Amino acid sequence: MTIDDFEIETGAELLMHTYETLPDNCKKYWKRRYALFSKFDDGIYMTSELWFSVTPEDVASFTAKLIHELIPEAEDVLDVCCGGGGNSIQFANLFRTVGAIDINQLNLDCTAHNAGIYGVQDNIWLHRGDWNEMATPTIGPLNTSWIPQEVLDNQIQRGNSKPFDCAFSSPPWGGPQYNESEFFDLYAMEPFSVLHFARQLKRYSDNFIMYLPRNSDLDQLREVTRIVNGDDAKCRILYIQSYGRRVALLALWGPQLTSGDIDYSKIFPEDAEESEFSVDTL
Repeated sequence: MTIDDFEIETGAELLMHTYETLPDNCKKYWKRRYALFSKFDDGIYMTSELWFSVTPEDVASFTAKLIHELIPEAEDVLDVCCGGGGNSIQFANLFRTVGAIDINQLNLDCTAHNAGIYGVQDNIWLHRGDWNEMATPTIGPLNTSWIPQEVLDNQIQRGNSKPFDCAFSSPPWGGPQYNESEFFDLYAMEPFSVLHFARQLKRYSDNFIMYLPRNSDLDQLREVTRIVNGDDAKCRILYIQSYGRRVALLALWGPQLTSGDIDYSKIFPEDAEESEFSVDTL
């Protein structure tokens, strides 16, 4: 479904806010509105949940440039759990097509609207669905019924055996209840246990990325890497830092995402000071 065909329904919740109209549990995020979307004042849509779950724009831009640097020939990218479109919009600046997937209709409404504000609506296609139903089983025939035929044809014409050059997801961490002081059990993550999720994503692309809590269990990530990609495979970990404090990590799997050096001069946000946003590798 293209964005032009997408009907935006906003009656379920107020999506444009002033500080006064924000729900009380979201008011503390108001000061971060321009970090989430630099074009916030142009009429960005966000649900109350998206205020604490949208990937900050500089992180989303970094991730898009990182993929482009490591997979320069990439054209078709998948964004599972797209939320309000923070990552999809930045991917659409660099890639031919971006598949934005979410189970929540209102999230897709926000993605469609926000992509229009950034002028990248023509590069994004939308699909509403439960990923665990769309992508399962992890063995047997691959379900591609939800992927536009044009995307599938493009990958075949380019000699690729899988539908996407790269798959990305920022899965739910648990909302405001997420406790960053505790060790985060990736196997208990709902509705996407990290092992099952990695197996699913690999079916659609050899290169895939997850945006995860900074306190994720690294032993679990090592085990997932071994089970999904083999004993000699690697998982590249990049810690995202804000003002010198680790806030999240990017876990990268796949031959192109884990090999070679990264030239950060090409992908680091041009207008960000190192104290505001930086990465630390493991």
